[in-house]
Amino acid sequence: MVETDKPPTLEDVSARLKALQDAAAEKKTIEQEKQGSAQIAGVGFRIGIELIAGVLVGGGLGYFIDTQFDTKPIFMLAFIVLGFTASMLSVLRILKNLDHAVGLGRAIRDKEGKARDLAPPPSPKGWEDEDD
Repeated sequence: MVETDKPPTLEDVSARLKALQDAAAEKKTIEQEKQGSAQIAGVGFRIGIELIAGVLVGGGLGYFIDTQFDTKPIFMLAFIVLGFTASMLSVLRILKNLDHAVGLGRAIRDKEGKARDLAPPPSPKGWEDEDD
């Protein structure tokens, strides 16, 4: 005959369930940390590319204008400075999280609207403390 084992007790089942829940929570935490690190690295690479691209495009445009008008280094230097300035503005938008909307003005309005929605409402008139 087949010998049957005793069924597990309620404490055994709850201990196994607790161990599985702890393992799942730890796995989820590790995945979230990896995802956060990848997002940070992505932002870092994007900032680097923005800076390099702005300077290269500005320098290229300046060099092209200099060769057309035979005014070597004047326009190239000016456009390198303009490209760097544009790159820095783009980096500031990235760091302020204003780059998701179309246009900087719209992004600023959206961010201010969210801040206004999160602010506590002003108290109605007549509810102020009159003891002052």
